[in-house]
Amino acid sequence: MPRAAPKSGASAPRLAALNLLVFAPIGVQLPFLSLWYASIGFAAESIALIQGATPIARFLANLLIPPLADRRGAAARLLFLCGAGMTIATLCAGFVQPVYALVFLCIVASAFGQGPMIALTDAIVLREARRRVVAGERLLDYGVVRGAGSVSVLALMVFGGWFVGLFPPEAMIFVVSGVMAITTAGVFLLAPADQRIKAGDAAPILEKVARPRVVALVVLAGALIQSSHAVVYTFGSIAFRAQGHSDFMIGLLWAVGVATEIAFFLASNRFGGARRAYAMLIAGAVFAMLRWLLMASTTNTTLIFLGQALHAFTFAATHLGSIFALTQLVGESRRAQAQGWISGASALTMALVSVISGPLWQAYGLGAYWFMCGVAALGLSLALFAMLDPRRSD
Repeated sequence: MPRAAPKSGASAPRLAALNLLVFAPIGVQLPFLSLWYASIGFAAESIALIQGATPIARFLANLLIPPLADRRGAAARLLFLCGAGMTIATLCAGFVQPVYALVFLCIVASAFGQGPMIALTDAIVLREARRRVVAGERLLDYGVVRGAGSVSVLALMVFGGWFVGLFPPEAMIFVVSGVMAITTAGVFLLAPADQRIKAGDAAPILEKVARPRVVALVVLAGALIQSSHAVVYTFGSIAFRAQGHSDFMIGLLWAVGVATEIAFFLASNRFGGARRAYAMLIAGAVFAMLRWLLMASTTNTTLIFLGQALHAFTFAATHLGSIFALTQLVGESRRAQAQGWISGASALTMALVSVISGPLWQAYGLGAYWFMCGVAALGLSLALFAMLDPRRSD
């Protein structure tokens, strides 16, 4: 199980390294997993079905596991078990290819394990941030710690195309499972130990949510803005390849978005940090609409790079806005559960939009991005309602 943290708490570099490893699998999944599906003969509708089912698995996992972490004080232990399950299930997918039903089951099982890992990691980081506030120690910069996760995604996107190209297309899944194995080992070594609840101790009492309406608006707004990425996540790489780009260029197109995302995380305190939570959420929605309008309207490489660069706002600003706003709205005893709400709602809406994206892509191609503008616009309206709610309290 994860090693014990020093009495003074976990260091920022240690937590940054933990984030780096937890996010690493995304760096190979996003650009290359859909290409693996296509390489073993799955049609667009079949790919969209997998992409739609995996967020449902993540949603269910986020409903079940983070609340358990709050009740048992077991965030680090559960993080390790989730990583192990994710790795084993993905490895199994490689051995059962190209049988669609078996691949489908393995990938869904992997998604169930992977789903709560970001929420559990956020809970661990926010627990340390809160401890430092109470102890009067130097504050923890969440944006910098979280940005380390994006660094690993960027590195794997940049070099992943070259590395994946060394193997046959059908072996791509083993590269993904290998990265997941490294992640699981890193969690074992780096995650600070949980504070165990001793026998006879009362279980933590979960605080009542004071403003559930605003919480719901924040969670749903963030989820809708994030789910507007469904088309680019599912078919972006396929479109880039159809436009004649190499695996290396596809990696760069994804990497530019992550690079700007990292810059945003590192500079988030200069933008006001938690004090500007709702402004970040709204900015995420506005830039998402602009991004999908651009992606729907051009195949020009320079403009596509620009569209990908807007990921700094469409993902990073949305993520930080949701996290910071929700942190202000819930108590310490629901820290992991609140992160699970964000991850779970994002997974569910992503599932719905991903399933729809298959027929949309088949019928309209790049025109499917127009529909993503509508999803982001709905998220914008909810974010505005949350910001303007008279019962909201910062």
